[in-house]
Amino acid sequence: MRFLFLFLPLLLFADISDQRIKLLEERISQLENETNSTLSDLRDMGAVVDSVERKTFTDILDFTPEVRLRFDKMHYEVGQFEPISTPSADSTIARNRDDFEKNFGLASSVRFRLNMHANASDNMSFHGRVVFQHSTQSNERLCVLSRDIKSSGSISGLDIDRAYFDYKLNTTGEYPFVFSFGVLPTSGGIPMQYAEVRARQSVFPALVFDMDSYGLILTSELTHLFGGKSFLRAIAAQAYTLDSDIYPYQCNRETIDNADIYGLYFDTRLTQHVLFSAGVNVLHDFKAHPYLGPDVTADNADNLGTMVTFGLGLDVEDFAQSGLSMFLHTAVSHGHSNGNNDSYKTDPMPGELGYTGVFTASDYATGSLITDPGYSVYTGFLYDMTSSWTFGGEYNYGSKYWFAATQGAEDMYNKLATRGHVGEGYLIWKLNRNLFTKVGYMYAQEDYTGSGWHFGEPIAKGGKQQVGYVQLNASF
Repeated sequence: MRFLFLFLPLLLFADISDQRIKLLEERISQLENETNSTLSDLRDMGAVVDSVERKTFTDILDFTPEVRLRFDKMHYEVGQFEPISTPSADSTIARNRDDFEKNFGLASSVRFRLNMHANASDNMSFHGRVVFQHSTQSNERLCVLSRDIKSSGSISGLDIDRAYFDYKLNTTGEYPFVFSFGVLPTSGGIPMQYAEVRARQSVFPALVFDMDSYGLILTSELTHLFGGKSFLRAIAAQAYTLDSDIYPYQCNRETIDNADIYGLYFDTRLTQHVLFSAGVNVLHDFKAHPYLGPDVTADNADNLGTMVTFGLGLDVEDFAQSGLSMFLHTAVSHGHSNGNNDSYKTDPMPGELGYTGVFTASDYATGSLITDPGYSVYTGFLYDMTSSWTFGGEYNYGSKYWFAATQGAEDMYNKLATRGHVGEGYLIWKLNRNLFTKVGYMYAQEDYTGSGWHFGEPIAKGGKQQVGYVQLNASF
């Protein structure tokens, strides 16, 4: 019995302790719930803050990458077109640029571009773009003019092709202005954007002016005057060429050593889906050299004068809501020579066996600036068969004396420079809004020598080129 009295207080204490423990556990549980709720609120608030900060950051500075992977298979053939056989280094006579046919090996390339946009203020913004290109093209030159040039393995190029500020003036007036300066957006112009499923990269028509440049552009909006969305642009700039390794195919793409650019361009929306454009472009004190190998540099070229190009264009998008888009552009080139000559001929050395010069014994590789008028026509269509599948076709023709100011063209072969006929067809599969694949075939018939060259007297050539390609594009 005494043991009962001994343990009774302990039992009572234990019962009280259990009650306190339960109360304590309930309080702890309540505190945990309150803590979890507070942490959840903090996480939600943190997510909102992060979202606001990201939006604020992207409103000020935004980066958008794009990647293109491409494979090309090419066949080239040309008959005998050089009037005089080209002597080799040991003084023997050898034809090495005509009577030639070859199936070239598969060429692959990858291009990465990083676009940047920054809003410095309501009236001022910055735009930039870095481009990197890697290609296996140098393993087998996709150019008959360069096939006797030795080159090492794959090539890579890195450069900046956009870095400019836009400053808006008179934004509330009837005729607002935009003043742009820096490395300008003057490559990838209309209508080249259709085949690449993107917005136009330049405000200029590609057939008239498609070069890399730095300087300034003054844009005046004239919508109030013409009714439809209308712009007048004046450019004063200096032309230059990106790292040559960025361009896998270099036959008809001269390297610009000097050119003062002056141009005036106008475009207007005749309707919501119809754009009319016109422009005149002047390349003053024009100096450039063709790609004929690493030994040919600016030292081999001279300032030959002034080249003027004038063009008109009409672009129709989604004609009658049918999914069909069409374009027609034409241009005329006319040179004004200062009497200087460029020469890439191979001539006998006085009093010795052997030859000097760098390229050929034929006259087409020497001469002054082309002064005969040349012209070109560029047309095509794009048809959206479904929301995912698009079929397109393009054709361009360049006359004997046509000169294209397209050294900055973003297409692989700078086809608009061709003196002859080029036809291209392609099928585009849009996997989603950021990704598409493209399969195409291009046939080019080069009627005359010197495509893309601004000097010399062209001669009949008859070169034929066939290219099949596959490419995959991703952009954000």
